[in-house]
Amino acid sequence: MVSSIRSAELKLARAAKHLRAIKRCIATYSASQPHKVIAKAKGKRKVNVPKSPPQAISVLAGEMVYQLRSALDHLTFEVIKSNPNVATIDPDWRDHCQFPLRTKIPKGRTPPLAKNEFFRSLPGISDKAFAIIERMQPYYSTSAVNNALRFLAHLSNIDKHRHLNLIRPRVRQRQYIRFGSGLATGGWQMLDRGAIVDLPRRGSESDPPVYVNRRYRTLVSFNEREHLGDATAVPVDHLLYLILYHIKVFVVPALHQLIKNP
Repeated sequence: MVSSIRSAELKLARAAKHLRAIKRCIATYSASQPHKVIAKAKGKRKVNVPKSPPQAISVLAGEMVYQLRSALDHLTFEVIKSNPNVATIDPDWRDHCQFPLRTKIPKGRTPPLAKNEFFRSLPGISDKAFAIIERMQPYYSTSAVNNALRFLAHLSNIDKHRHLNLIRPRVRQRQYIRFGSGLATGGWQMLDRGAIVDLPRRGSESDPPVYVNRRYRTLVSFNEREHLGDATAVPVDHLLYLILYHIKVFVVPALHQLIKNP
């Protein structure tokens, strides 16, 4: 039988494979140049994206999120199993133990929450192991790990219980502007469908822009602002990579140590 530790490793590898597929899907969509930049009055331009991103991106994202969520559960199973008396504490512990991902705390309470609040998902867990897992909970917002797990929790719940995670196109504008004086400036910004692009600002009245180069590329972001907040500004593949990175680099090693030294 494959151990839970090994199965978690396989699931993380599968998640990484899904991420590569997502990147390919986005690259194909972007290469089709689905956006249009339409000239408007007074030199302004409007960004439009008539062609929506393929829903395959949402499906792949959901499958990747599932593998990440499941890998955490498999490792937590090993942590719980390390207590030889767990069956006397909860005879049905195998049916509902999991890595908890709580985004909210009960009204009127403040973290850290007590161990008995997690009795069902973490039965018989040691104080040491509980303290480490509790500190990772998404209801904290003090570290990148907390934030990554919060994004994972929301994306997982939406995909598992409601619908495919919504996605939207966003257009990245890169620009280079040179002024009559020889001074130059550049940068980039993300634009939504329907965004109006203004004329470049003058360096000064006596230093108008003499050369403007703008390039556009369509990317894909999640459209779940109610749950992801400002993270909806981040491209889908970048956000999923950040979640995978923080799980592999911080969460998994911590759980491995708990398995070895509960």
